[in-house]
Amino acid sequence: MPQPQPPLPIHPSGVVWSRVEPGFHVGSRSSEFLGYVERQTDGSYRAHDMRSQTVGDFADLRAATRAVEALEPAQPTGSAS
Repeated sequence: MPQPQPPLPIHPSGVVWSRVEPGFHVGSRSSEFLGYVERQTDGSYRAHDMRSQTVGDFADLRAATRAVEALEPAQPTGSAS
């Protein structure tokens, strides 16, 4: 049985990671959803942005969460001209 992952600390950038269930982590900053990371059957971690687009596959949870944290904030869609 795999060892449980230790809780992830709040990153200096203000990102908070919550483990929703084993192998599924959701990131937010200032209460805004950033994206999520899910563990794959091979033990790797797949990172997704706020629109569920795959960011990449990573060997460990820390690398996957950092990839989501590094994404540019979402820009508002549609603006009045």
